[in-house]
Amino acid sequence: MLSITIELLGWVATLLVLVGFWLNADKKLKYALIIWIIGDIAWIIYDYLINNWSHATLSTIIIFINLYGLFKQHVNDKK
Repeated sequence: MLSITIELLGWVATLLVLVGFWLNADKKLKYALIIWIIGDIAWIIYDYLINNWSHATLSTIIIFINLYGLFKQHVNDKK
């Protein structure tokens, strides 16, 4: 049962990241960044469960890049 749950988590993370790409292509950057962060959190959990530390590291760095993007978006919205 646990392996099915882990597999499902991987697919949910994949779907979230793809939705983020779709939102980005539709010029909805703020929503894309938020969805990417949620998707990458799911990837980190997935990676922890399967001991995939290189991808967990990548997902962590991507979260920080997305947070930076949200910060820049917030600053630009104030102008």
